[in-house]
Amino acid sequence: MKTIQFIPCIYLYEQRAVAGTEDHTVISEDPIALARACQDCRCDQLLVFDLSDGDQAHEEALDLIRSLCAAVAVPVIGAGNIRRMEDVKKLLYAGCRQALLDYSRQDNIDLTREVSLKFGSDRLLAALDNTEKISTHSRLLEQYISGVLLTGQTALPSGGVEEAQELSPVPVCVLTPEIALDKLIGILKLPNVSGIAGPLVNANLNEIPALKELCEQNGMESPSSRPAFAWQDFKRNSDGLLPVIVQDWRSGEVLMQAYMNEEAYLATLQTGKMTYYSRSRREQWVKGATSGHFQYVKSLKADCDMDTLLAKVVQIGNACHTGAYSCFFHTILEEEENASGHNPARVFEEVFSVIQDRREHPREGSYTNYLFDKGLDKILKKLGEEATEIVIAAKNPNAGEIKYEICDFLYHMMVLMAEKGLTWEEIMEELARR
Repeated sequence: MKTIQFIPCIYLYEQRAVAGTEDHTVISEDPIALARACQDCRCDQLLVFDLSDGDQAHEEALDLIRSLCAAVAVPVIGAGNIRRMEDVKKLLYAGCRQALLDYSRQDNIDLTREVSLKFGSDRLLAALDNTEKISTHSRLLEQYISGVLLTGQTALPSGGVEEAQELSPVPVCVLTPEIALDKLIGILKLPNVSGIAGPLVNANLNEIPALKELCEQNGMESPSSRPAFAWQDFKRNSDGLLPVIVQDWRSGEVLMQAYMNEEAYLATLQTGKMTYYSRSRREQWVKGATSGHFQYVKSLKADCDMDTLLAKVVQIGNACHTGAYSCFFHTILEEEENASGHNPARVFEEVFSVIQDRREHPREGSYTNYLFDKGLDKILKKLGEEATEIVIAAKNPNAGEIKYEICDFLYHMMVLMAEKGLTWEEIMEELARR
């Protein structure tokens, strides 16, 4: 089965969502709320266009895109205001899964090879508005681009799309206006068409689940298509329920444990939000429906006996009703990981926690407080000195010396992080995105 994706577009102008590239009529004062609504309707990706004017507005739009990417679990494609490699980098570092190069601009075409070699072809898409451009740039697309967004030709009969997808060496997503359902299915059935985006999807957000079902009936599937196992395949407990262990998909931390009945299992698959059965209230409940702390499914796996589920989720807010991130915070027994009592995998967080504590609760004679008191320039000066020490130590045949210098550098780097309000979680998320 071929896979079809449904991709709404969000156009950002002056920190709000507007109707389109030419029409700046405001459709949402809160683009993040709109993005979450698209996610709740089971879209597969989001295409976000930055329509800002001027450098300051562009930076503000990037901040908004960064917040939007952090607020939704669905992958985001960033587009607009791309003129140089730095612009692509900023979109990807803001959290976008991919960047869209506009092939109506020669500077975007010229960027393709360099950007692809730096970030990978899987991080790049190209927007083209006619079949002639696909033919002209076929070699470039094949080597450096992972997909094409077909824009201008979509207003024509489906024959234009058919020609485009035949010429394209990579999958084609069609940005299409509203068209008849039979014509839409005809387009989606074309061998090299990977999905649809734009006005048709935006106008029919609530119908995306039904459209996905229709695609299945016509021999296609979506990334959120039918699961590998039906409810009847699981071994339920004496109450007819299935235990579910819930884990943060980024950190691996266990967040909570709950139960599903068949209705909750099917609702989870249909909506993408973790849905459970409450044994005390004897009713189905959507995690976050009251608190806003939703859990968006990244994967569901069953254990070897098919009697327990492991859910990896994007957790919005905290998982526990007490306000804790994880429900598992009562320590009963904990062995030391090594002779010093520190878990090597968490030592960065432990040291950083001490640094943050010194900042909030100064101690007389503390070197950390001395750095904070002296301010940013002193911290930067020490960081530069320690970086130089690493370079000098690296020329020494004794590997132990560079180890000590790296530790000194990392300590001063964490002081800088605390001074600037950064956390290890943010750093790790950024590294994971890269």
